[in-house]
Amino acid sequence: MRCPRCDATVREAAVQCSFCGQDLSVMYFVRRLSNTYYNIGLEKARVRDLSGAIVVLKKSLQFDKKNANARNLLGLIYYEMGETVAALSEWVLSKYLQPDDNEADYYINIIQKNQTALDATNQTIKKYNSALSAVKSGNEDLAIIQLKKVVSLNAHFVRAQQLLALLYIHDEDYQKAAKCLNRVGRIDFNNTTTLRYMQEVGEKIGSGSNRAKDMGTVKKAPKKDPLANVTPVGSYKEEKKSLMPVLYVIIGVILGLAVSFILIQPTLQKSNDNGTQMSDTNEQLAVQSSQISGLEKEKNELEEELKGLKKQIQDADSQAQKQSGSYEKLLKGLQYYLNNDKIQAAVEVAGCKKTDFATEEAQTLYTKIGAVTQAQISQLVSQGRSAMRQSYSSAVTTFKKVLKLDKENQSAMYYMAYCYQKQNDMKNAKKWYEKAIKVNDTTALAAQAETRLAEVKEALKDDDAGATASPAAE
Repeated sequence: MRCPRCDATVREAAVQCSFCGQDLSVMYFVRRLSNTYYNIGLEKARVRDLSGAIVVLKKSLQFDKKNANARNLLGLIYYEMGETVAALSEWVLSKYLQPDDNEADYYINIIQKNQTALDATNQTIKKYNSALSAVKSGNEDLAIIQLKKVVSLNAHFVRAQQLLALLYIHDEDYQKAAKCLNRVGRIDFNNTTTLRYMQEVGEKIGSGSNRAKDMGTVKKAPKKDPLANVTPVGSYKEEKKSLMPVLYVIIGVILGLAVSFILIQPTLQKSNDNGTQMSDTNEQLAVQSSQISGLEKEKNELEEELKGLKKQIQDADSQAQKQSGSYEKLLKGLQYYLNNDKIQAAVEVAGCKKTDFATEEAQTLYTKIGAVTQAQISQLVSQGRSAMRQSYSSAVTTFKKVLKLDKENQSAMYYMAYCYQKQNDMKNAKKWYEKAIKVNDTTALAAQAETRLAEVKEALKDDDAGATASPAAE
């Protein structure tokens, strides 16, 4: 154990620091308090109250950040809830704080050896971010499709299940939302967000069943008797002779004359109706013309709206691709970091920013992996100079790594220009000599760069003169 005042190493059971006399009873109390919270979190985790266990374990780490048991258990809970990046962050920090006899090594090795699981995690992060961007842009159907793929890849991803249930609730598909929430409840039964959604779904489903019940209590109208309107057939009676047939003939003749008059009359009035028909046709054409112009205007507005929606989708896709690319670099850097190649790990995440990562755990992991000292950069420059004896190409690759970590490193610029000069790539040599001089023109290295630059410029002039003279020689 180390003293909090003088940072001296003291015995584990010491009551007082033998160097500065600091009372160590407070440290023992804080440790016991941290272990108490750890035990509470362990009990909650055993009964699958994972969200409650996370809160308690974070409180335990506030009292003692070196409590490896609490940090490892927190990583296991994150992994169970589908948060693989957060779990790796906790285990890496645990290994850093307690390098020896730490179970975090076992957990990290399991994930590191299973390349299929790492690829699935990468795909899950990509598709979840894409779905989240689609939701923000209002494209809910695309988001549901993406989230279904995420859930199929990792059924324990709690946040994806909750977001999918929320979209189902928005679409009033409460049965599917209840299925998603039930799956989440089996993973973390006391999650506040899940319980809130379940309450909403329960109210909607309950009101729907009550309405169905009320409708079932309505009495059905009795069916009508199909023979009610049928009258019984009377007895047969022979009809008496009458004058009705003669009357029917006379009426038929009168109707024939009337029909003939009706058919001839329109022909007589046709000439008078032509002018009226022309005016009606002109009015109809005017109405149709105004309708066409209105439809064209509406079409143009819809096309503009469609262009705006397409641009929003493209922007959301590019942002999601950029974020997923940052997570890919972080995972590659983590692999190099776990293999104790800290310089290459820092090179992998050199092009990223802290704001590219959404979670606090990923930002902490990026800060840890991307940290590099000036001594390590100088060591990498020395490796590049040693590589110059065997291969200028490999030396250039090493100096490019240096410039990723330190963009203003004058030594890397000078030696890379020297390698290009030896490879007869005078254009690149000229460019990097000029950049090295621009960084600081008062150093000895800048003076050498000016000398080399003069040689490169002279060589470029000779090449231009030779290119100009060769056509004349022909």
